[in-house]
Amino acid sequence: MDRIVALVYSPNFKETNYGPLCKFRPDFMLPFGGRYRIIDFALSNLANYDINRVILYAGSKLRSALDHIGNGKSWELNRRNGGLMINPVGLASKGSKSEIETYYDTIVYFQEHEFEYVYIKNPMYIIKEDIRDAMEKMKDEDIDCLILSSKVTDKDGEYLDQSIINSDDDGKPTGVGINMGITDTVDLFLGSLIMKKESFLKVLRHAMQENVSNSLLSAIFAYPGNLNIDFYRQDKEFEIIKDFTSFYEVNMRLLNQETFDNLFYEDGLVYTKSKDEPSTSYTKNANVKNSLIANGGIIEGEVENSIIFRGAKIGKGAIIRNSIIFQDSVIGDGAILNFVITDKGTEIGHDVRLFGNRANPYVTSKNESLDQRSY
Repeated sequence: MDRIVALVYSPNFKETNYGPLCKFRPDFMLPFGGRYRIIDFALSNLANYDINRVILYAGSKLRSALDHIGNGKSWELNRRNGGLMINPVGLASKGSKSEIETYYDTIVYFQEHEFEYVYIKNPMYIIKEDIRDAMEKMKDEDIDCLILSSKVTDKDGEYLDQSIINSDDDGKPTGVGINMGITDTVDLFLGSLIMKKESFLKVLRHAMQENVSNSLLSAIFAYPGNLNIDFYRQDKEFEIIKDFTSFYEVNMRLLNQETFDNLFYEDGLVYTKSKDEPSTSYTKNANVKNSLIANGGIIEGEVENSIIFRGAKIGKGAIIRNSIIFQDSVIGDGAILNFVITDKGTEIGHDVRLFGNRANPYVTSKNESLDQRSY
């Protein structure tokens, strides 16, 4: 697909929603599923559909993104023509840039490069979208803006406060709203749009000049011109991460084999930065149940219903349950952790006990050390 550019941006990121986990990284760089990062899904889906022009709006916390993504080689984006551009704008966590302003900052790129379509992707919506089929609908029906959504029944309120797309009696989109639980079935916005480049630039300029909206989706419906807007409804497995509680829940759902296989293996593989590490070592006293264990670690204790990232060490007699242990964390002998997320490089002393709960897991900071006390 050489006539399309992808814009990858997380416009709703707020550092405070993630506790200490996003102090040094943007939300899309959070570790995920034992050996991946959240951004891997968006970049892999682009690679699987051969989209090779990508702008990643990374914000000010660039270090982790540059280290993990680099020139995009792991996703075949290290190309002379097109390829990946990491843009350090869009400081949404500090409120200094709106989504509209962020895209407008790169308007020269849109003007100077020849392509026909713009694919906008929020990486915090984890889904393998069928971009090729969506593009065919765009072309066949001469659509200006195609909104990717999912028709969901939400009687339990799982998607409360999420963006939804309202429609008229003919089923055409009429505006964006927030799911307040008034109706059981809604068109849930899945964080992605495909637009004609010409229509995208018109909406962008109008929104900037008239200051009608901070978000692209709202600006589309506020545009006074005649735009052909339609749905592209997806029925694939998806997950939404918006804070550390949903981050925990989505990771825990990966312990279900069917969910894991649907997200990682259906409709194309998920790629990530490769690291040459030995297999994890399990001592004779190790006991692992229903867990994801990455390479390069040492397991000497008990691990159950948990996700252990690369290079983590679980000490003798330690008990890890319902927890997420990030890369290079060290859990001391006899320590007990239940409903805990340890950030990278955390050191938990011998016999330390940490307890959270499913709705509010205990979260440590990067490189934090905790001594022999209960928390």
